[in-house]
Amino acid sequence: MRILVNCVAIFVLSIPSIAGAASRSPADSTNYHHAYYLFVEGIKGCENCYVPLLITNEPLEQIAKSGENQTSVLIVTYERDSVWHDDGTVSVEPKAIEAPERIIHLRDRTYRYQEISSSEVVKLLQNPMGTIPISRPVLPNASSPGPTFKELIATFEREK
Repeated sequence: MRILVNCVAIFVLSIPSIAGAASRSPADSTNYHHAYYLFVEGIKGCENCYVPLLITNEPLEQIAKSGENQTSVLIVTYERDSVWHDDGTVSVEPKAIEAPERIIHLRDRTYRYQEISSSEVVKLLQNPMGTIPISRPVLPNASSPGPTFKELIATFEREK
C-alpha cells in the first residue's frame, strides 16, 4: 500500500512539470510565433517516437541569416500527441541551420524540420497528456525553464 501511495504522489507531483505549470519568468514569452517539429536523422531505436517541438521568435530561415543566436523553447513530444518533457530554453545558433535543406543541428543531433500551424501548437499545449496512454517517468525540470504552456498558448492563439 505504501508503495502505491508513493507512486501516486510522484505521478501527481510530476503533472505540473508535464503541463508546464511551473512558475517561470521568461524574458518575453509573447515573442514566440513559430513552431517546428524536428525529425531526427539517423534513428536509433524508438527515437522517432519522441519528436521535439522547437518554438522560436523568428522563422528558422531568418535566424540562419541573422548571425545572432536566439533563445528558443524545446518541448519533447511523444508521437506529436502529448508532451513527454519540457526541456525549457535552448540557444539556436544561425550556423546550425541549413535553410535550403530544412536541416538544423541541435544538441549534437541532426534534424529535418517542418513548421507547424499555431492551432497544432495550441492543441498540443492545451492537452499535454494527449490521447495515447503511456507510462511517464518523473523527469527533472528543465535546467533553463522557458515560458509556461499557458503563456505559449496565449501567444499562439493570437496567431490563428
